[in-house]
This record gives sequence, structure tokens and C-alpha cells, in this order.
Amino acid sequence: MNCKFCNAELEQEQLVCPACGKSQAEEQPAEETAAQVIPEEAAEEVTPVIPVNSFEEVAQELPEELAEETEAKTQEPVKEKGKKAPLILAIIAAVAALGCLAVLLMIALGFNFKSLLPRKNDIFNKDSYTVADSKAAKKGDVVIATMGGRKLTNAHLQIYYRMQVLDFLNYYGNYVSQLGLDLEKPLSEQKCYFDDTKTWEQYLLGASIENWQNYQAMALLAEENGFQLEGEWLESLEKLPEDLQAQAEQGGHKTVDELLKSVIGPACTEELYLEYVRLAYTSNAYYTYLSEELTPTEEEVSAYYDENVEALAAEGISREMGNIADVRHILICPKHETEGETTEESTAEDTYTEEEWAACLAEAEKILEEWKSGEATEDSFAELANKYTEDPGSSTTGGLYEDIAPGDSYVENFLNWTIDMNRQTGDTEIVKTEYGYHIMYYVEGEPYWFGLVQEKLLSDRIFEKGNAAEEKWPMKVTYSKIAISELKFS
Repeated sequence: MNCKFCNAELEQEQLVCPACGKSQAEEQPAEETAAQVIPEEAAEEVTPVIPVNSFEEVAQELPEELAEETEAKTQEPVKEKGKKAPLILAIIAAVAALGCLAVLLMIALGFNFKSLLPRKNDIFNKDSYTVADSKAAKKGDVVIATMGGRKLTNAHLQIYYRMQVLDFLNYYGNYVSQLGLDLEKPLSEQKCYFDDTKTWEQYLLGASIENWQNYQAMALLAEENGFQLEGEWLESLEKLPEDLQAQAEQGGHKTVDELLKSVIGPACTEELYLEYVRLAYTSNAYYTYLSEELTPTEEEVSAYYDENVEALAAEGISREMGNIADVRHILICPKHETEGETTEESTAEDTYTEEEWAACLAEAEKILEEWKSGEATEDSFAELANKYTEDPGSSTTGGLYEDIAPGDSYVENFLNWTIDMNRQTGDTEIVKTEYGYHIMYYVEGEPYWFGLVQEKLLSDRIFEKGNAAEEKWPMKVTYSKIAISELKFS
């Protein structure tokens, strides 16, 4: 056996080493035990990371104030976990470097960093709300807006959106293309003509949500005041299922649901559509009721005008504007004479001789005299208009034109005679224009300013009602939940 202290060779059961004098019963010190663990040749290679006495050399190279701090630290024992710091810092640095490279790569590829920011809860929440039909069907029951306990789902919104777009297309007709709207491209990829901060989809979708809000405001007011559908409104609503069934069969659809899904969207059903129509009817019926109840009297209109003369004048409204009126007329066009015969072809650009104009006037006077010698009523004038007039626009309506107002695009002499504030019901006269002679009959009219002011005052009153309803029952919309299917314009 060997001495556990000096490793000298001992005889069997020798308890005290003759070389070092140590008893073999004593415990070996911990620090010496640690030294025995490392093999001799390896022990020569093991050196501290920073020798203890080297702190003084390092401190000399630092500024005075930092050297004092470093010197103080040499008095503290070195902790084992402190050796991990360089590794952790290296890992952090590597991750940061990778992050920088990723950012540079995204910039190079044109990544939109705004997409990482939270979107506002408004119509700009999404660049496009259009999804595949299958997804739109799944999200049909998702509620995207509430008002007064009423809910607007994606399936409901699809109906409003469809109707809004159809109304828009019907109103502008052939002018749609001039507004920059291409029906063959997604609406979400085209800037709106009226607001270039929005796409056409955002513009029309926003209007659809506003329509639902307006409908609900009127319906909630109707319910609060005990108003219910009746008369033609109710009859039309009750007949609607039958009409829808007839349309479905005519279009080769097995059910009404199938028809509505093909026309409006994959989540639309007959129940939802009837609910939409009922709300629309209730809203419009109550609006009509309010209009009658709140229509200002003549005294109220005159008082309002007198109190707001300057403000109304700034809007181009004055008592001297002229009348808005309904008239009937019989147009007789001049005709060229060719070899003793007359031709019926005539245009505004044609130039006629004095004789041809005289012949035209004589014919007009003859017709007017025929009217005067008869019953001389509006109805009898209408009969003569259908018989003699050469105006294709009124040849089947007794020569009638309604609501002609100052500024309208009628032929100048025709318009000036109609809007003259001195006209009385039953007045007749022959008026010459570039198209020929017009035998005029004044039906009725009123000062144009009066109608404008009355309408403005009525609109203000209804707006106050609607605004109060919207404040009482505020609408809350979650734009991020909106999902609609693509509209098909074929």
C-alpha cells in the first residue's frame, strides 16, 4: 500500500508513514484531494482563466475611477456561475445578428412593416374583406355589428352590400366606367373615385353598414312609438314568399334558398332575406310617416327663411328663383318643302326658311284654336298632345313634364316660360324654340325657394330624430370580423 499523503510505499498494516510521519487514519484536506484528481501531465496545462495577480496589471491600463472599482472587485471571491456570462453574451449577440440580417432581408424583399402594427377598428382594418365562398358561408353567422339589441351578421351584410352596389350601378348607369370602376376587376383593388383613401369595396361596404344603421334607427323609433306595418307595405311583404318561389322556378332553381345563394351570396337564405325586406319596409314606412308628421307649414317655412336669409343666399336660395312646375306641351316642328311636299325629318341644326317657320306656326295656332273651341280642359289638352305632338319623350303621356325647376337642362325658351313666377294654372301660349313651336299648358307650380326651404327644414327635423336614435342606441362594429363573398355582376 502507499501513503495517502506522500504516496510513499508502506508495508502491510503500517499506520504511520516513515517518510512524512503522517497517520493514515487522518482525513486528506479537500484542496489536496482535488489536486490528486488531475493527472500529473494534465495538471501542468491547467491554468486559471485570469491569474489572481494579473488584476493589478489590468487595473493600471484603466482610467482612475474604473481602476478603483476593479481593485475593489479583486477582494471578492470569483463565483463559478460567473464563468457562464461570456457564453450567454455570445448567444445573445448571435441572435441579435440574425435578427438584423432578417430585417435587412425583409427590407430588400419589400416587406411592409406596417402590416405588423395593430389595425384600427374602422373600414381600413382590412385591405380586402372578400373571401372564398366556402369561408363566407362558414362565417355567415358571425356578428359584426350591434345596435339596440339588434345584430348584423356577415350573411345580413352580404345582402346590404349587394343591394348597395346594385343601387349604385343603377344610379350611375353608363357613367360607371367614367368613374374608374371596372366591374371585371376586384373592387378591393380599385381606388374609389369619390374618396381615393378608400377602395371601391371599402367605400361601398361602409355605405352598406351605414344603411343598416339608418334602417335600424327608424325601426327602433317605430317600435318605441308603437308603429306597425299596414296597408300596401304589409300586403307586399306577405306576398313576397310567393313571388320568390315563382322567381326560383322561373330561373330553374329547386328552392328559394338556392336562388338567393346564387344571386346574393352563399350564406343567404329565404329567412334572412325576408328579415332584410321587413326591416327595409318598416324603416321606409316610418320615414314616410315622420315626413308627413314633421312637414313644416307655410308659416314655419316663411319664418325659417326670414331668420336665415343670408345663410340661404349663400346656398343660392332666394325668393326670386322662379317656380318649380308641371306643364304639358304639343311640339310642332317646321318641315322642308320638296317639290310641293313636306318631309318629316327635322333636327335642331336644320335651317328653315321664313315660309317654313310660318307654316309651322300656323299649324300650332290651328291646334290651339281646336283646343279652345272644345272643352278647353287639361284632359282635352292631353288628348290633343297624344294626337299631334312631335316630341317622342311625351307623345304617350299627354305632353306632360313634371317638376321642371330653375337650372334644369331644358331648351331655354321652354324652361323660362315654365318657371315664370307669374304663371297660373290653365295658362296657354305658343313658344318658339330651335326645335319648333311648343303649344304650352301650365298645370301647376310653386315658388322654387319654398320647396327647397321646406325640404331643408324637414330634412333637419328627421335628421334630429335619427341622430337622437343613434345616440340612444349606438352602433358598435368589429371590422376585423367582416367576411363577404365576391360579387358576381353577370
